[in-house]
Order: sequence, then C-alpha cells, then structure tokens
Amino acid sequence: MPQTNAERQRAYRARHRGEPRGNAAMMAELARLQARVAQLEVELSLVPSDRPRVPTGRLAVAYASLRRERDELVVQLAQIEAYQPGIAAKAADWIKRIDRTPRR
Repeated sequence: MPQTNAERQRAYRARHRGEPRGNAAMMAELARLQARVAQLEVELSLVPSDRPRVPTGRLAVAYASLRRERDELVVQLAQIEAYQPGIAAKAADWIKRIDRTPRR
C-alpha cells in the first residue's frame, strides 16, 4: 500500500493510464450489474413471503390508529365488565341470537 503522496500519485496514474480495463469498460460492467440487480429485485418481489410484510407509510399510520382504538375499547370493556360482571357473555349471546334469526 502506497505511503507517500508521490507513491499514491504513481499508483493513480498507473490505474488511469489507459489499461485494458479503462473507465468505459468499468461503466459498462456497472450498467450490466445494475441491470442484473434490478432483475433480481423483480424476481424477489414475485416470490411469496412466509412472514407478513411490515406496513409502511399511510398503512402503518392506519394500523397504529386501529391498535390505539382497539386498546381503548379493551380498557372500556374491562371497566364495564368490572361494574357488571358477565355483561360480555350476555352481549355475545345476544349477537349470536341476532345472527341466527332469518331476516325478512
């Protein structure tokens, strides 16, 4: 590894002197590699994932809002259940009864 400034300059000139792998060849290889990366990303996006994907953007905000609302409803239900034990079971029975009756 070059230590002095003159050695670094000599190494730089040797690299950029017009050797067979010049700048144009490296740019062509870079373009080929970028195309391959794009192709692999497309193939990867088509493969189904075993685990659910993490939502982003507005969807993440919507999920956070729903979680907050769910947590508030759980707290309210716990408070109601504390004042009237068995009310949740009665409500579930009532919902089953309503769903069973045919609508005319």
